[in-house]
Amino acid sequence: MKQISVLGVLSIFLKSKQWSFFYCFCLFMPATVCAQHYVGIKGAQGYTTIQALPVFDRTSLQTFSPGILYRYEHKKYAALQIEMNYINKGYIKDLDTMRNTPEIANRITSIELPMMAQGFIRLGIFRPYLTGGATVGYILNRSTQVKGEQSQSYKFDKYDRKFEYGIAGGGGLAVAIQKFEIQAECRYHYNFSFLRDPIIPEQQNTYLNSTQLMFSVSLLYRLSK
Repeated sequence: MKQISVLGVLSIFLKSKQWSFFYCFCLFMPATVCAQHYVGIKGAQGYTTIQALPVFDRTSLQTFSPGILYRYEHKKYAALQIEMNYINKGYIKDLDTMRNTPEIANRITSIELPMMAQGFIRLGIFRPYLTGGATVGYILNRSTQVKGEQSQSYKFDKYDRKFEYGIAGGGGLAVAIQKFEIQAECRYHYNFSFLRDPIIPEQQNTYLNSTQLMFSVSLLYRLSK
């Protein structure tokens, strides 16, 4: 019961005050003499699929997801990066000739807030780094499309779950050019949350949770000296 209540509060918060979450971190982040503050934009190419039980044949979708970010860099080896991303993802349920079911593309859009810690070293203008952290998100809409037909909006019911949470990790390389920085990164996202409640009375259901491999490029501007 405790877990359900916490998730419920977070879900309401994300629905109504998505930007407040981002601003609070930026406003109350502790500042030090040697700290650096960056803001930027990013674009990511994603390769999405799902973990499913029972298993069925599926193919990942390739999608593009834009976002904005803030990075607080502490001293010379650690940073905290907070993002707000507009995520496009989904999967294709492959043709099943045995059951005569068609190929169906399932697409999802959501707002995602990753909170990523970075550990790095500086090698001249280069900054190789490793990153890891937690993500929370809220699904905005879903759609399905049978191959050869028009896309149809998915109608959510009481068993669908819109709030998402998971972990992410990866690594990248940044290049500093005066007050700008270009950051290229590979990151893997794993959601613990299910897309649909797997326990529905009198129905055999599929356990679905999404995964996504993201390749991104970000352009950041340094605010402090």
